[in-house]
Amino acid sequence: MSTRSRHARAASHPGPTAGRASYRDVFGVGEFRAIFTANLVSMLGNVVAAVALTVLVYDQTRSPALAALVLALSFLPYLIGGALLGAAADRLPARRALVACDLASAVLVACMMIPGIPVPGLLALLFANGLISPVYQGVRSAVLPEVLPPGPAYVLGRALMRMVAQSAQILGYGAGGLLLVVLSPRGALAADALSFAASGVLLRFGMAARPVHRAGSGSMAGDSLAGLRQAFIHRKIRRILLFSWLIPACAVAPEALAAPYATHIGEAARAAGFLLMGIPAGTVAADVIAARLLPAPLQRRIIVPAGLLVFAPLLAFAASPGLGLALGLLVISGLGSAWVAGVDGLLIDTAPPGLRNRALALDSSGLMLAQGLGFALWGVAGQYVPLAAVIPMAAVAGVVAVGTLRPDRPRRSHTGERPLATAVISETPERRVVHDTGASSRVCGPRGQYETGGAGDEAARAQLRGPRRD
Repeated sequence: MSTRSRHARAASHPGPTAGRASYRDVFGVGEFRAIFTANLVSMLGNVVAAVALTVLVYDQTRSPALAALVLALSFLPYLIGGALLGAAADRLPARRALVACDLASAVLVACMMIPGIPVPGLLALLFANGLISPVYQGVRSAVLPEVLPPGPAYVLGRALMRMVAQSAQILGYGAGGLLLVVLSPRGALAADALSFAASGVLLRFGMAARPVHRAGSGSMAGDSLAGLRQAFIHRKIRRILLFSWLIPACAVAPEALAAPYATHIGEAARAAGFLLMGIPAGTVAADVIAARLLPAPLQRRIIVPAGLLVFAPLLAFAASPGLGLALGLLVISGLGSAWVAGVDGLLIDTAPPGLRNRALALDSSGLMLAQGLGFALWGVAGQYVPLAAVIPMAAVAGVVAVGTLRPDRPRRSHTGERPLATAVISETPERRVVHDTGASSRVCGPRGQYETGGAGDEAARAQLRGPRRD
């Protein structure tokens, strides 16, 4: 897509491209309303199904380990899907892919309702459904900058999506428990299947049809791995992605240890539910403050301070605070999630056009995988290290990650080395050139494929002149 067409499309959207965006700007876009509502419906259905499936597996096996495996299997597919299916964000038409994912999930969840299905069958269906999630989230992440223009409106839209996920954690598990009072676990699974079907209908009639971003060449897995490699050799994208993954991976320690910590301070294990509400509540407030009230430059300036705020309250867990104080500390930690708004805008601005969709898809799937690994890591640590030390250990690791991976840090210029901060982008009908001044140039072909060129300025100038006409 040419620069001119991208600018024309962005200008057609309501809402400012600088300063702050309002909820009216975002919800005034009909496609975003459809995506937001579909996400809300399917997310609530997923949370209810997680409760129902855990109960169903435990009722059949009386095994806490197998019941916990239900939650573990919700993260594992991101390792496979994120690496091997990331190209779907470029190679599949967005509306068709999202609707197909919803309908496939509805069918798989409906199969879980079959009476007498053994536990291995349930877990296999759960894993198969999990493989759909990275594709769905990757395609949705890639299409959102087309629905909302990159800038404050996009950042606020992303924040609203996160608020849905966090609110589902606060309210959804309670709603799932209440629903199981009047419905059997299979009845709750039926509600989840219907939620996926409803989401598919909303997206089918609420979104515009779009062509694929880039025609695929070769297998989906090979293309996905190539995109993964391209994202990681791009220095600034790599720094942003690692920051976006490692901070949450360290911050989940209190949630991973919520039940053991409740027992540690003399409370009943069910008090873990209150602790699990703390960080999501703070995160919702942080999204409202940072994405809605702060201008884009300030969002980026607070990335590092907010990242440190995530972990400062967790250091106080070395003193084993009681339930009320611990809950307050976790809310403050959640407020540190204000760093996400700045990183969202930074990733959009940093990624070259041909690599943007891959970077967004990788960001979503990597985040889920990092959180899952964080749950496992800190849960295992809690088995061998005193609880009063584990959460502060996670906080120290997080502070180190914030300090070393800060994504807004410019690269220092050494003697004889030209800075990499500036980029020259030139487009012709035949090809598009993205050149980092003083470094190796990257030539993006008409379908977005990258070709690497020489590092010298003469080679870059030759590419910028375009093809010879003899």
